[in-house]
Amino acid sequence: MENSLTNNPLRQHLAQQWPAPNAGRFAVEVGFSGGLDSVVLLHLLCSLRNELPLELSAVHIHHGLDAPADEWAEFCRELCARWQVPLRIERVQVAFGKLGLEAAARAERYRCFAQSRADAVALAHHADDQAETLLLATLRGGGLRALAAMPALRALNERISLWRPLLAVPRTELLAYAQEHKLTWVEDSSNADTALLRNWLRREALPPWQERVPHLTHQLLATVGRLQHDLALLEDYSQAEHNSLYDAAGRFQVASWRQLPPLRQPHQLHLFARNHRLGSPGADSVRQFAATLANPAVQQAQWPLPHGRAILYAGCLFPVPAEWTTGKLLAQPVWQPATHGLPENLIQPNSGIWRTPQPSDTLPLPHGHKKISRLLQEKKVPPFMRALWPLWVHEQHGCIAAANLQTHYRLSVLNGWQAQAEDLTRFILSNIGSLDNQTE
Repeated sequence: MENSLTNNPLRQHLAQQWPAPNAGRFAVEVGFSGGLDSVVLLHLLCSLRNELPLELSAVHIHHGLDAPADEWAEFCRELCARWQVPLRIERVQVAFGKLGLEAAARAERYRCFAQSRADAVALAHHADDQAETLLLATLRGGGLRALAAMPALRALNERISLWRPLLAVPRTELLAYAQEHKLTWVEDSSNADTALLRNWLRREALPPWQERVPHLTHQLLATVGRLQHDLALLEDYSQAEHNSLYDAAGRFQVASWRQLPPLRQPHQLHLFARNHRLGSPGADSVRQFAATLANPAVQQAQWPLPHGRAILYAGCLFPVPAEWTTGKLLAQPVWQPATHGLPENLIQPNSGIWRTPQPSDTLPLPHGHKKISRLLQEKKVPPFMRALWPLWVHEQHGCIAAANLQTHYRLSVLNGWQAQAEDLTRFILSNIGSLDNQTE
């Protein structure tokens, strides 16, 4: 396989799109369906392995929705073996639900991508896909984010980026490259099904427009570029404003939010949900909760979200991800030196465990024992967080520390250790004013 960066414009383009120019070794996993686009992308990256600090692999998602699915997986396995590319094959079950088949299959793909061990997952979306995405967003009444279509690079999660290096490349160029290099690929017959809106747009609606406007795709990409620029400006401004709504402990202050112009309030709530990975709420949901939150008489409220909920309590809006369920620790504390705390022999990993509170848990204090439930209440920890609070339970002495709050009085020594977790600070509300009106 050719390695030169100079003998093909697509190779040059891909090298220029490299997402980690200042990094050392960088792992990329290609989303590999076996179709034309992903075969070309994988071939291009293979040809650049000696030119870039690239650790290359591929992932094939076996949806099981089509009769030839096993044949496609075998094709991908054989091609990756020939090109010496490690391949993982993920078999998924696509549930027929309210999302619809296409959206459900997409959700499964991205769930598998999020499990990658690579630094980035590379997808082979091209210029025609980008233009179609803009038009589909328009037909569906999408807002600025939807109309801005697909970014070339974005975070998939805290660890992995999603990289689309071919968004400026028309499919005709990918086809020409594949033919020049005598590549083979699989054809998905469902791409011809015009009952699907994207296929209808591609096969029936767009061709007459392209005859009338020969540079239609180029013009649509220019529009996407402007929309992405405007979106980036808006996000920079909005994020700066969003950051100003939090106090020093990282609590979203509803009083500050209420001082914003009504036009900007819903957007800040949408940003709250997105920043805390609670999912992307619908416009109606945002508007309804904004109306609730704007009422000063409302002291407690809940906002159901796709991946959890937001709860108004004590003048703050708290994110509560779905995975924060009873029995799972709210945070994993670390032991830090303190003027007064537990001796080192009582905090060894083999001497105890971190767990959530039980009804019988108590801590000895200077004036007797105090139930953990009472301690959490006195520290004004929100009721919906108390069942998740981390306790250090010693194999001999029982509960001897509540993270960020208290250690066993009689066992504590000078120059000891306190359990701290930065994430817990925002849930200790005893220092932000009277909460007498809050329901315990």
